[in-house]
Amino acid sequence: MDGPVFDAMLKTALEEALRQDLEEAPPAPRPSRRHRRRMRLLLDGYDNRETGCGWRCRPARWLAVVVIAALLTGTAAGYALGGGGLFQRMFEESDWAARYGGAADTDQLLGMGGDLNAAAAERNGLRFELLDAVSDGQFAMVCGRLTIQDRYFLEQMESPGDLSFKEWGMLRWGETELPVSCGLSVNSWVNRPELEEGQYYLVFSVSDVALSEGGQYEVRLRDAFCHGGSAELTGDWSMSVTFRPAALRTGTPEQVCRIAGRTLILDRLSISPLALNMELHTPEPGLELEDISSLAVRMEDGTLIIREDCVLGVTQSESNLRLTLEFQMPLNVERVDCVLIGGQPLYLEK
Repeated sequence: MDGPVFDAMLKTALEEALRQDLEEAPPAPRPSRRHRRRMRLLLDGYDNRETGCGWRCRPARWLAVVVIAALLTGTAAGYALGGGGLFQRMFEESDWAARYGGAADTDQLLGMGGDLNAAAAERNGLRFELLDAVSDGQFAMVCGRLTIQDRYFLEQMESPGDLSFKEWGMLRWGETELPVSCGLSVNSWVNRPELEEGQYYLVFSVSDVALSEGGQYEVRLRDAFCHGGSAELTGDWSMSVTFRPAALRTGTPEQVCRIAGRTLILDRLSISPLALNMELHTPEPGLELEDISSLAVRMEDGTLIIREDCVLGVTQSESNLRLTLEFQMPLNVERVDCVLIGGQPLYLEK
């Protein structure tokens, strides 16, 4: 008997045996809600979401989300606790590394690590543990891993993106008001092979001039719930991080520039590896600026880090303007030549 004929006969026999087994077997159980949900995710794909809301919504609080979302595209497997190594690797694996080129310096992150005063908080079916923290004197980030241990809560979630918290934030120890800019980015296990089902990476960020003095900051999560309100894990998961003092490069006050035909005078300029902060005022009332796209940082070799390569925050009143640039890579601030605004240079103090 040749091969093709034998294969055909074997196929027919196997099909008949399988048909008989199916007829004699009990009916298959109805798929569980979790099974249907996971199959739907596999068929439709899942796009990770980043969350950007807090205790009290302020427009500037959304700034950090874009930066941290880019960092979470890398892998976090094998990271050591604390010391800045986790964030160093995240930045180096970011797509922005090539864009910033020689202007970036990730090694300095190893000297910005914060001390994790408590590694984990666990209660009521949820475990939150800190992995790493860095601060450059005016911008800080803390990364943690969240594990949902309550199986019922997981069953009630339509998708991993359903996870929310009634309150969250990172603020200076003993204070009750969040800083002006505070962000949270959430990334689930769906597209993260190193995470188990029910695990998330959370990155908190904060912009605060008081960071230059160092000190203790508290990271808080309170009352986890599904968006639909079908399940809730009540509780407060709080830990603290101590940051070291850090020096900032500053600009000489009273420098003058013009934007959109308006004269502006520099009150304060400070730049650190992760952020630039500027405050200006105008002697003419009625300040209304709609386009500040000309803002850039010029390096000594002529490299420009333009506004589109950063996350821009703008706050203005009748006579005052505050600008914040959050960099997508840590800059080597010793090699910064000046800040350009409206094409005019604002120089840093030596």
